[in-house]
Amino acid sequence: MIAALFDRGRRETWLFTTLTVVLVLVRSAVFVFQGQIDFDSDQAIIGLMAKHLSEFRTFPLFFYGQNYMLGAHAWLVAPLFWVARPSIAVLKIPLVLLNVLAAVLLMRGVSARLGLRPAIAFVAALPFIVPTPVVTANYLQTGSSGVEPLLYVLLLWMLRDRPFSFGALLAFGFVHREFTIYALPALAVVELAGGAPWTAGTFKRVAQGAGAFALVWLILDDAKMHLNGSSLLLQAQQMGKFTCFAGLGMLGRARFMVATAWPVLTGGTRMILDQSAMRSSAVVGSALVGWLSGGTVILMLARLASLARRRHQERSIAFAAYLALVGCCAMAAYTLTCAFSFPVVRYFTLGLLIPIGCFAAFVAWEGSARLRTVAIVAFVLWGTANLVDHLQVIREAIVHPAANPHAELTAFLLGHQIRYARANYWDAYVVDFLSRERVIVGSYGPVRIPDYERRVDEHRTAAVSIERMPCDGPLRVASWCISMPANRLDNGAR
Repeated sequence: MIAALFDRGRRETWLFTTLTVVLVLVRSAVFVFQGQIDFDSDQAIIGLMAKHLSEFRTFPLFFYGQNYMLGAHAWLVAPLFWVARPSIAVLKIPLVLLNVLAAVLLMRGVSARLGLRPAIAFVAALPFIVPTPVVTANYLQTGSSGVEPLLYVLLLWMLRDRPFSFGALLAFGFVHREFTIYALPALAVVELAGGAPWTAGTFKRVAQGAGAFALVWLILDDAKMHLNGSSLLLQAQQMGKFTCFAGLGMLGRARFMVATAWPVLTGGTRMILDQSAMRSSAVVGSALVGWLSGGTVILMLARLASLARRRHQERSIAFAAYLALVGCCAMAAYTLTCAFSFPVVRYFTLGLLIPIGCFAAFVAWEGSARLRTVAIVAFVLWGTANLVDHLQVIREAIVHPAANPHAELTAFLLGHQIRYARANYWDAYVVDFLSRERVIVGSYGPVRIPDYERRVDEHRTAAVSIERMPCDGPLRVASWCISMPANRLDNGAR
């Protein structure tokens, strides 16, 4: 009997692990194979970093031109560029694999640490396994917060009893993407709420973790100083510039967070993707989904508060509470941002851990099978709605494929043997990457690769100017006007 139950448990684990992998691949597919749907210069720069690394031209430690954000993704991609030519699809493959890894770790972590069946843990992880397409796009963006902070959060929980390893990973994760630091206050609250005693051993663990954090920080800081002569302290200064604590302003930002940002995160508002900086005419999201997901989370929180007051629960929900608290930190931190006019999703994607943690805690503590069933049905409906949105995006990509203006612009420049140009920041580095540096385009805006600026300056007499419409240039290609040197016009470039 025990052996039969064990075998059934293993089959269920592998069944839902496989389903998790399949769903992550499905929701990622369109952003890989039709990468132009969501690709910009920030992402292209990571691709250029990987290309330079694969050719052993540079060894980028940080994002080009920035004082923060480790270039870890470029190092993951570089080996792929040895066997396949640089492309958007190849650039995003490592991120797809990281999404798969995070989804499996999350699902299995909920199952193992809360003693839940794999099927229930799968439902708990659905908000990440199948998020709204807007969030999925963010998880597959290079040069963004992506999925890495979530992976760090999960790994840090696994290392909480190994203070040196915990501190080292926290430092690396923080320098990579600062959102990783949310794990620290969340874990501290869970430890305190669990009645962990403050003994000499506790202080020793804290000291070991702090020492490891300082050691990794100093190593990275020294490497950065040798590479470009600047310190990691600039990262802290940069973060400070975007943080505001004004009381009345914070209230307005909190209202914005609840009324605008949260629905975008959960798919609770109707959105046309091409109005969200994505090249797709698909319409996703629904107010009904917003009420369903938001209402379910509120009711679960109320019920958990009631259960916590009534009696001591034998089953620990520490991991679930940790996840939810990390999500709360992400949402709270976004309200401290000084100015924004629209939800910048990458800053608060960890907020999805709030419903995941709440659901996991609820099904672990709730004694009523009927109430657990209601919560499960709500989460399955939410995940299904998001999956339908993804299928709609895939259908639109097949039936009404989005235009690829940057590819058209790149083809024009290559076809006319134009080697040097200048363009808006958001166009320049995309063309640099798509052309595989056969066209060198300098930036009118922020400069990330000074060598491009030098080379364009050296060939200024042959360099063309690329401007976005509306414009008055003699040539028009896709969304741009191109002002070409007189000698090219004379040779029939018209």
